[in-house]
This record gives sequence, C-alpha cells and structure tokens, in this order.
Amino acid sequence: MVSENTKWLVYAGWVIAVCVAAVALGVSSVVNWMVVASAAVVPPLVARRFWHAPEETISESIQDARR
Repeated sequence: MVSENTKWLVYAGWVIAVCVAAVALGVSSVVNWMVVASAAVVPPLVARRFWHAPEETISESIQDARR
C-alpha cells in the first residue's frame, strides 16, 4: 500500500521535473510557460483523482471484526 506522503512526493517530483525540463529547454514566452504549467499540474490532478486505496477485502473485514 502506498502512503499518502509517497503520493504527494510523486506529484511534487513530477511538477519539479517538468519545470526543470522547461528551464533546460529555454522556455521564455508567457504562453509557453502557461503550457508548461498545465503540463506540470494537470497530470498530478488526474492521478490524484483516480489513485485510491483498494477497497477492504472480506478477509480484512473479518480480521477487523475478530479484534
């Protein structure tokens, strides 16, 4: 199971990697920076929307009930 902190580190790493790549490529116009910003922010937002913990299994619920 992936912890929430690990997820946030992946998201932050993505944003930093995209920004570093943009600087390395020499992005200078405002329009291009807006594209870079959307490329840096949208994928983590989509991943956050769909990256959920799996539902509890029957075995886990039985173990919780026995405790």
